[in-house]
Amino acid sequence: MAKAGFFEKIWDLSRANAGTKLFSVFLALVLWGIVLGSRSFEATKEIPLEIIAPPELMAANEIPDRISFKLSGPKAFLRVILDRRDEPIRVNLSNSKAGLVTYRFFSDNISLPIGVKVQSITPNSLLIKLEHKKRREVGVQLNLRGEPREGYQLIRAELRPEKVTIVGAESRVDSVHQVETLPLDLNAVRGAEEQSVELDLQRHQVVLDGAPPKVYFQMEPIPANFRIRNVEIRVLTALKARVDEKSVSVHVRADAARLKNLDRYQVYGTVDLRGKARGKYTEPVKVVLPEGIVPVKTIPERVTVTLE
Repeated sequence: MAKAGFFEKIWDLSRANAGTKLFSVFLALVLWGIVLGSRSFEATKEIPLEIIAPPELMAANEIPDRISFKLSGPKAFLRVILDRRDEPIRVNLSNSKAGLVTYRFFSDNISLPIGVKVQSITPNSLLIKLEHKKRREVGVQLNLRGEPREGYQLIRAELRPEKVTIVGAESRVDSVHQVETLPLDLNAVRGAEEQSVELDLQRHQVVLDGAPPKVYFQMEPIPANFRIRNVEIRVLTALKARVDEKSVSVHVRADAARLKNLDRYQVYGTVDLRGKARGKYTEPVKVVLPEGIVPVKTIPERVTVTLE
């Protein structure tokens, strides 16, 4: 009797709110039908591609890193698909031998809800050329760009080591006799320093085996060959200014003919104190010179100015 009472309670619970439950199921089916029957939209989903090759082999031709799926379906479903993060499509060639392999992509390469269809796949197939890996030592060429900053000259730019070992598909490695560094800006070099360099390997489709080389720079100031004395100082300010040093001397680099015809009104030093309040300031002097005359050193480099 106890068991009978228990089952009667279960039956009563299942019948409780039966109308509400049936209505909920009906409403869900209606909404699902509305979504599936709504206007169809299109979108493109890109999924990463990963080639799994035997340890001794690798792809010798250029392989895209993503596969594009053009999809159509309800907008709400497409938004969910575009926002989610998909695992890569893994092309398993671990049992393949050297040579050409064709791999085709299908709709089941992407997980889709009911109502979403694949319209096209780009590319829909790949021709993969597998070759044996090869290592080779090649020379490195420095790729220097720009000019040293004003007043400086490059004394030395030395690579250490001058050769590196590259790894790649056999035909790719055989076609590389020398690799270049990515461009190095001489204007950014200050004095004597060393930098790790990046190599331009992507276009060769090879990788570096080992640490990248370093470049050792030696940049030195170009010595001055003339001195201009008694250069006037102009203070840029709206207030009354009093300068402790009335003038400065400027060491410059220039040819004699240009200095002979120099207009002294084109040579002056400036101290920028615009926006400063009354008080005493010690600031650097910026020298203005005609084109072709390069400042090397200003004596003194800083002057004391009182704003009144």
